[in-house]
Amino acid sequence: MNKNKINLEDYVINNYKKALDLKYIQAHFQPVIRTLTCELCSFEALARWIDPVMGVIFPNEFIPVLERIGAIHLLDIAIVRQACDRIKKAMINSEPVIPISVNLSRLNFTLCDIFSTVDEIISDFKLPHDLIYFEITESIMTENTELMQSIVNKFRDAGYQVWMDDFGSAYSSLNVLKEIYFDELKLDMCFLRPFNQRSQRIAASIVRMAKDIDIHTLVEGVETQEQFDYLKNIGCEKVQGYLFGKPLPYDDAIQNLKNKSIKIAKLNERNYYDKVGMVNFLSSIPFMSSAEREEITSAKRLNSIPLALIENNENYFRILFYNTAFKNTASGTGMFSITFNKKILLQELSYHFLSDKIINLMDSTRSSGNGKMNFTSHEEYYEIKTKCISQTREKYCVLLSISNLSKSARIKNVGLLNDFLRQIYSLFERITLVDIKNDTITPLYTATQENLVSSNTGIRAIIQEFAKKYIFPDDREGYLELTNLDTAQERFSDNGKFYIMKIFRTSIRHGQYAWKVYILLRINEDTYIMLIVNVNELVTEMLSSPESDLNKVFKPELLWRTLVQSGILRVFWKDIDRKFVGASQAFLDYYGFESLRDIIGKNDEDLGWHVHPDKYMNDELQVIHEGITTENIPGWCIKKGENREILASKTPFYDENGLIRGLLGYFIDRDMLNDNDLRGIETKRRDMLTGLLNSRGISEEAGVFRDEYYLRGIDFVRIHISIEDIASMNEQYGYDYGDRVLNVVGNALKMVFGRTGAVGRYSGHKFVVLHQVQNQESVSSIRVKVKNIANSIQDINGIPITLYLSVGISLFSDCLDLDEQTNKAEANLMLQ
Repeated sequence: MNKNKINLEDYVINNYKKALDLKYIQAHFQPVIRTLTCELCSFEALARWIDPVMGVIFPNEFIPVLERIGAIHLLDIAIVRQACDRIKKAMINSEPVIPISVNLSRLNFTLCDIFSTVDEIISDFKLPHDLIYFEITESIMTENTELMQSIVNKFRDAGYQVWMDDFGSAYSSLNVLKEIYFDELKLDMCFLRPFNQRSQRIAASIVRMAKDIDIHTLVEGVETQEQFDYLKNIGCEKVQGYLFGKPLPYDDAIQNLKNKSIKIAKLNERNYYDKVGMVNFLSSIPFMSSAEREEITSAKRLNSIPLALIENNENYFRILFYNTAFKNTASGTGMFSITFNKKILLQELSYHFLSDKIINLMDSTRSSGNGKMNFTSHEEYYEIKTKCISQTREKYCVLLSISNLSKSARIKNVGLLNDFLRQIYSLFERITLVDIKNDTITPLYTATQENLVSSNTGIRAIIQEFAKKYIFPDDREGYLELTNLDTAQERFSDNGKFYIMKIFRTSIRHGQYAWKVYILLRINEDTYIMLIVNVNELVTEMLSSPESDLNKVFKPELLWRTLVQSGILRVFWKDIDRKFVGASQAFLDYYGFESLRDIIGKNDEDLGWHVHPDKYMNDELQVIHEGITTENIPGWCIKKGENREILASKTPFYDENGLIRGLLGYFIDRDMLNDNDLRGIETKRRDMLTGLLNSRGISEEAGVFRDEYYLRGIDFVRIHISIEDIASMNEQYGYDYGDRVLNVVGNALKMVFGRTGAVGRYSGHKFVVLHQVQNQESVSSIRVKVKNIANSIQDINGIPITLYLSVGISLFSDCLDLDEQTNKAEANLMLQ
């Protein structure tokens, strides 16, 4: 039927409720793309009315009508419900979970309690609050700023993100930002048309301002590659528009992404890229923290600081961003053997394209946070600064700037950088001034990274810190002797020279060491200079010569052979790929292996003896790649048809040059501690993951509470608590994260109830509390306390979380039987 033959406004008024009920009005989804990665990071849900009578009724035809008759809140609520339903289906079907933003009309805030309404819907679906974003048009804010500030705070306090839509469309934009905190600003390209130099500068100014006040940015209506490239280059984090897709039904929107080869961003990387996205490419101070930026109030022009963002993982690196200034300055320096062009962005590149100095600098920046390196190239003197922007267990992102100091106006006397000075610098990787009188250590030159220690003041503390962090354990005593300034004068007098020289193995990255010469020069009684030279290749070559036999009874190799052949310790050792190289006889006997051939060249996953292999796999990767030692890590391992509780300890295996070549470890069977040590009995009452009581421990404690009831008449409750959607958390973020959730909830329960009750984990994601009560009010207060625990936990490991805890309670006095009380608590839990 032709729309013109029917009064469209009357049709909308008479049929909108039916259209909502029968879902003629449906959410269509438009993709939001992260500019740095070109991946989908969220959808916007937009209402589309496809009517069996009228055909397509456009939003600008029905939304104004619903606003005028005071029914717009029903539309927005319906779209929220459909967005929740779509996310819930993805979670149930193990599909990628994609956050969705929904619009809230200005009239919602007067027509209903919009916060309570949508919060109740989301709670009914039991969705994490960080998966739904709310877009509020800027014009709403001008009508009642105080009311809007209160409502926005409610949403944000509950863990929801609130975005300001159509930023710049009203006259009071900046006043609103001053009064109300938003998570994201959303600009429309209409505001930036025509897309000329003037509008581009306005866009750049808005992005720079937003980053300065820690607000994310999104531009919608992006239609051309030129617009996208410009917005990415100025640091706009997200874009939306027909360049990537129009609003479509969900399945069609997903298919459109596949057709365009656009990947869906992983939820567990969202926080990581949000941090990276806050880098202000346009700021003249990109290496400053937020606190430091607040001290600077002067206006800044668009700068030309050479900047790049490089993302690193174990196997490759990716360039997320570089500007023209970086390309021009870095090319030809020898630090990068790649051609900077658009084709290399986001490509997985081998580390052989980077110099070892750059790799070491970025690696050290991951742990220290910041770094600096100086080098010479083609008679020019350069400085590279680095800052670790964000990191996860698997990868980290470093911001780099590179400066040609020879051409910099900051160097007043370029003549100081003469050939002689360059030759001196080329000999040493670090030159440090030690000023005893002022108790300071100042780096004069560094070819690696500057921030090796936490402070430049307090010489003795700095020396101790450096020794602990960077000197190989066997060499620390010698290093501390060399740097002992209390005895320096005497040592210089004894040797009659102006220098003292020693060689030590020194950390060059996570757990890796290289031989370096340390030369302490005496300038005067209060001033010294420390010179450091890398001589690893020379020393390694010397040490590779045949060793002379040790004329001792207890030779290390004989001691090791005795240990391996005995049944004392279940020792094993693996190569850098976590594959078994060897094991002790006790290890083989424990598992029933006939010989080493059964395990050599295999890892834990090949052998299949861990039900959940991720725990020990991640543990071993840390040992090998970060050089840490892990002790008594609990876990489960299948032995002869049953799961056994073990405690495993592992440490890096270093060769004679201080390089990690694998790991050495051993384990203890927890149950076997009971054989000859009564202390081991207690472990049978404990849950290995959380340290709380297990089902046996709770059962024993329940007997104590029962006896107290019969002796003194004090009633007690059994409370069963279940974390809902733990499977979805494991699916999205991994089992390590799920284990962390269990630990956090367990610790919270212990903090609240541990002093007056018994707390345990009786299975999977379920906990139990036994607590004495005086009356029914006490029972109600306990339920409230459990719910408050859920509300208090909003972030775990940097990932926002919304916990939904089901609670089942039963009184002992209603049952007078422990088994019946347990069954009743579980039944009440299942009813929720």
